[in-house]
Amino acid sequence: MRKTTVTLITMIGFMAVTSCSEYESPLPKYDENIISLRAEVPNVSRGASTTTASINEFVVYAFTDGAALMDSVSVVRDGGVWTYSPPAYWPVSAVNFYAYSPHISTAADISGQSGANINGYVNHSNVDFLYSVRKNVMQQAAPVSLNFRHALSKVSIMMSSTNPHINVVVSYIVLKNIYKQGDFTFPQSSTLPSTPEVVGTWSDLKTKSDMITFAIIGDEDRVELTPVPTDYTLTTLDQSYVIPQPLSKVELSNEGYAGTYIEVDCEIFDSSTGAKLWPNSSTPSYMLVQGTKTGRIVYPAAADNVKEYKAGHAYVYNISINNPSVLDQIEFDVTVDDYTIEQM
Repeated sequence: MRKTTVTLITMIGFMAVTSCSEYESPLPKYDENIISLRAEVPNVSRGASTTTASINEFVVYAFTDGAALMDSVSVVRDGGVWTYSPPAYWPVSAVNFYAYSPHISTAADISGQSGANINGYVNHSNVDFLYSVRKNVMQQAAPVSLNFRHALSKVSIMMSSTNPHINVVVSYIVLKNIYKQGDFTFPQSSTLPSTPEVVGTWSDLKTKSDMITFAIIGDEDRVELTPVPTDYTLTTLDQSYVIPQPLSKVELSNEGYAGTYIEVDCEIFDSSTGAKLWPNSSTPSYMLVQGTKTGRIVYPAAADNVKEYKAGHAYVYNISINNPSVLDQIEFDVTVDDYTIEQM
């Protein structure tokens, strides 16, 4: 009998950053004492993640000898240069820069003495939150290069069905029980391309919630799986980003499921006759979605080599539904791939 299989591909690694030629055009003839900036972001291989080419704004703080030079200053890209107002001027002492992108509603606690924190950051799953630190910069003619890193984890759920004898119709996909809120602490060293080990940290995680990657409004919005793995959140809800966190084991009790897992609500039909195969009268009650005609399949989010989501890492779940009874044991085929480094 065909099995329902899940392949979890974990794309792990911090990438080296290369400069884009579009930023190499001469800067306007500013006073050489004015601080100028430029932003670089690691390229990623999947989805709508922010890159050096697509980042358009960031917020920057700058300190020298504990005194603020720039306090929550908005920096925006204008063609090939980054602009802000009013201008900040180079002091004779070294400057420490802290930056994040994009703008957020949560207040940042950033000072020249106690470091930099963003407390109570609320993740809405559709924003690729970035951060950068550049320490001990003396006056220079060239723009200060801020190398940004991804503060969140990226999760993609790919769905497919390769069994030609069945049609799998999906109405709901969700990552369950993930922390939505936490405190982010900037690293104490510069986030240079040559120092990939320098990363920010998350703490005080709270407010467990669900990340819905696909949901229908009416039956006409349902999707029929194809042999081609597809991420149905793209161009719809665009829910992909989660706060880095441990993954808990899935357990079933009288109260329902607990742990970190993926829910897929679907129906399975015979492709030749159109007869409904699943759910049916033999389907256990815990696999039925009350008030609907659909059944619910649950997949663990953790695997043997993935016990947590890490910042700057992308996790791709390949879920293939090929078994019309959906009662066979789930099999795992786990591989690990590095991020792809794209030269710009």
